[in-house]
Amino acid sequence: MKMSTDERGVTLVEILLAAGIATMIIGVLGSSIFLFWQTTEQGNEQYRALHDVQNAGFWITRDGQRAQSTSLIEGADPVETMTLSWTDGGQSHTVTYSLSGTNLQRNHDGTVTTVARHISSVGFSISAQRVITCAITSSPQGRWEVSEQTAYKVYLRPTA
Repeated sequence: MKMSTDERGVTLVEILLAAGIATMIIGVLGSSIFLFWQTTEQGNEQYRALHDVQNAGFWITRDGQRAQSTSLIEGADPVETMTLSWTDGGQSHTVTYSLSGTNLQRNHDGTVTTVARHISSVGFSISAQRVITCAITSSPQGRWEVSEQTAYKVYLRPTA
């Protein structure tokens, strides 16, 4: 009787080798996806902190350039609340900025809006040259320890 040596099939060694290669490929892909996800999450939290600081700076700068007077005392330590006042076309306006919890709130003629969230500290001060300095720190509470800190300088409008 003649035996055929042309048997087709897969040996145990070939199966183990293929499984090992597949495991390595899946491990590399899984690690890449995990690192991409982590980096994206951390970047989003950093962006959130930066956006909060920039939004607060926009409103403070906008109102500060209109203001003719402020509640700030020259040479005093920075405070968490500031009031700005001005007259436009015969109509008086008042804007107050205050930190309420972690929200920086803007009260413009009785209308309260939140201009920034996740604010951990804010400090308003004024110099002899009528320059308001506002130091803002945003620290969103998330998985990552991120923080953005910026100082804005605003020149008050000259009085007549």
